[in-house]
Amino acid sequence: MTKTNVRGPFGTAVGPFLVVVSRAQRNIYGKEGGMEGIWRVYRERIKLIFQMTVSIKIGGTNMVRKALTVVTALGVFMAAALPTGALAKTVDDFTDLQGVDIATKAKLETLIQAGVFQGVSEDRFGLNDTLTRAQFAKVLALILNLKVDSSITESSFKDVKADDPGNGYALPYIEALKQAGITMGNADGTYNPAGNVTKEQLAAFLIRGLGKEGEAKSTPGVSSDTVSDWAANYVALALQLKLLDGSVNDFKGSASRDDLIDGLSNSGTYHYGNNQPFRVYGVEQTGASRLQVNLSRYRSNEELSFKVVSKKYGEVTVKAVEWSGTKATLILDRKLEEDSYDITLTGTGPIDEKYTQGSTSTHTEKLTSIKFTDPSDTVAWVKEIPVHFAPLNQFGESMNLTADDFDISSSEVLTTVKGEPAVLVHMNNSTLRRGDRFTVSIMEPNGGVAVTRIFTIGDSAFVAKLESKGITDASGKATDSLMSGEQAYWNFTAYNQYGDQIRDLETLTKYISVISDKSQLKFGGISVSSGNSAQTYARLVADTSSEIQVKATLSAASTGGTFQSTLTLKPKPVVEPAPVYSPPASTPSPDPEPPVEENPAAVVEEIGFADLTSESVLVQPITKNAKKLYYAVIPSAGAPAELTAEEVKNYKAAHPTSISGTVDVTSTSVNTKTTISLSNLSTKTKYKVFVVAENGEGLLSEVKRQEMETRFKVSFVNPPPIIIPEGADNKGALSGYVTYDAPNTLEEAELFYTLDSLDNLGMNQVILNAVQKKPFSDIRNVSAGMGSFEIFSISPAESPYYLYLVMKQGDSYSDLLRYQVYWPAQSSPSNP
Repeated sequence: MTKTNVRGPFGTAVGPFLVVVSRAQRNIYGKEGGMEGIWRVYRERIKLIFQMTVSIKIGGTNMVRKALTVVTALGVFMAAALPTGALAKTVDDFTDLQGVDIATKAKLETLIQAGVFQGVSEDRFGLNDTLTRAQFAKVLALILNLKVDSSITESSFKDVKADDPGNGYALPYIEALKQAGITMGNADGTYNPAGNVTKEQLAAFLIRGLGKEGEAKSTPGVSSDTVSDWAANYVALALQLKLLDGSVNDFKGSASRDDLIDGLSNSGTYHYGNNQPFRVYGVEQTGASRLQVNLSRYRSNEELSFKVVSKKYGEVTVKAVEWSGTKATLILDRKLEEDSYDITLTGTGPIDEKYTQGSTSTHTEKLTSIKFTDPSDTVAWVKEIPVHFAPLNQFGESMNLTADDFDISSSEVLTTVKGEPAVLVHMNNSTLRRGDRFTVSIMEPNGGVAVTRIFTIGDSAFVAKLESKGITDASGKATDSLMSGEQAYWNFTAYNQYGDQIRDLETLTKYISVISDKSQLKFGGISVSSGNSAQTYARLVADTSSEIQVKATLSAASTGGTFQSTLTLKPKPVVEPAPVYSPPASTPSPDPEPPVEENPAAVVEEIGFADLTSESVLVQPITKNAKKLYYAVIPSAGAPAELTAEEVKNYKAAHPTSISGTVDVTSTSVNTKTTISLSNLSTKTKYKVFVVAENGEGLLSEVKRQEMETRFKVSFVNPPPIIIPEGADNKGALSGYVTYDAPNTLEEAELFYTLDSLDNLGMNQVILNAVQKKPFSDIRNVSAGMGSFEIFSISPAESPYYLYLVMKQGDSYSDLLRYQVYWPAQSSPSNP
């Protein structure tokens, strides 16, 4: 029996009133039944008292008045007891929530005041209590604002009964979920309302509630022994949407109320209308310059702003805010470092002053992966094949790094594209043709991140797709008019048949043209901006003596696609010449100064290395306006930090035995590549390479300096390896030992090896074969200056096999060792 002191609207005691509530009724109306259940009990008691009052026959009118007074007092009490906005509970009313963090309190405050959650008792919320399927049905029905028919007394499920003491209250909510397609129940026609909701069931319910059933079916399922087969796709999508915590390790285990609250709040997908105040749920770093603030509700017309304070630098500027659902992403004016930030929400609209702040620790971005961005492994044959890649940080963003920040090698000659994460693979002197392959390997200088891709050469390039980017003037601003004698630029992007952007001028000129309906607008040809493959454009030149309008058409002969634009051509304004001052006849005019002819400077654009071994290397400087190159190659241990241009030029004279000298440059065109062949280098040695260019007038460029390291040596232990029969199946085995003189023979190294019928594999292909565990290929860890290899089940062949080995220790590589072996045994020619 519960004794309730009934009070008036201002807390004045009206008198004691006995509300008799049976244990069964308390079970029905407790937990998620909350005040609604108690209200139902009170209604029944009012009805009973009213009936008793009407039937009173003794004591005259005073007794009737007393009974009616009690009824009136009850009405006041019950109105005050309802969960109205003014009297709704808050987080502070629950003793078990006093120690939770501020972000969790903000989430709970929103759910409690929205009526989605209530406590399990007057003073306990039960954050970590498990959820029964009956409780969950009510919560989700309220969240989704489903149509709930409270008059229903019969359920679709045979184990859901209105008179169930513990779970009968949930019958209309379970039916609402069934009608919405969120639950189907068990195969035997039951719902199991008293059973606990498992984490995988929670995932399925929430995904269906969002209407993402189809998306879940197309999501690859998680692979885990703790996930049922039927739930694998739901769990995978729920993890992506943050409906489930990614640290969960048992998805068949029971879900708690906290699990549901985290899923509803952290995902930013479920929301509860815009009648709640804004609260800050938490802050996290989501990019190199991005902080994401998770809020309690969607923004509509409110003007919200954020104050961001760094522990290191104080208040910092927010350049922009990107909104997505309940998440606000703050883009700062600086890259984030190892630091901590406090964010404060301000602005118009309802803001809960207790939950306006959030904090997070931030980290400097770091390279975590490299991704080739070319759409296909097949590339069109052109003289210079562009290969693009994206260096990605821990947030999946492209980093501001270029090809010059990486060690890039290829089975063909390549050069880097200045200022871009891209290289050009040169086919000018290559023997590769359609169907042949080449590799490109990209490695972080310290060797922590690396990627290799094999490309196949396809047909010659043609324009398969054309996109217009609009017409601009010389300053880059969009324009629809052009002055006579000036140029405009029709910017476009062309793609070849394999989806790659075309930057090859020969291909573009062959297919792209601009036609005008009037002769006053002329097509000036195609241009490609130096060092930037994204800027390709057609030049337009005006020549008119009157203002006219012309229609121009940009087209690609191979696609049939066209773009049209209208330009207004204007004549040059006539400018009256300024009067010429004539000095008095007695003052002789000075002789005019002779025109100064500008002497184009020689420049070393960059230095590349090719065919690097333990004893030789090809140095390939790219120069501009150069006639001669002077170089000096000095071991780094004793090299000066810098050399002047004159010191490089005279280095050979001052140091006759040094690796230095001069070479002629046969062409003065832009970006001329000259090869300097160096030999007799010391093994596993770092060198500083200094190069300076000289033009036809004898003027020297600035010095370009770059460091390189020669390979270390690896060799077979005598006798050299041979193929030995290994069984009755007429197959053979090959094994042997190698020695190496790596930078530190005591440290562990990696031995990559492969056996192939091809005689021209490069280092990148050998490493790739070993990494991918291709037939007759593998990787072994070796140390102490010696390693071994084993290859089994080698089929007999009339032509020879070729054994390739290469080693890596830290960021240092060995020479590529190549050895010819025969099977079955034949007389072996001398090996290279």
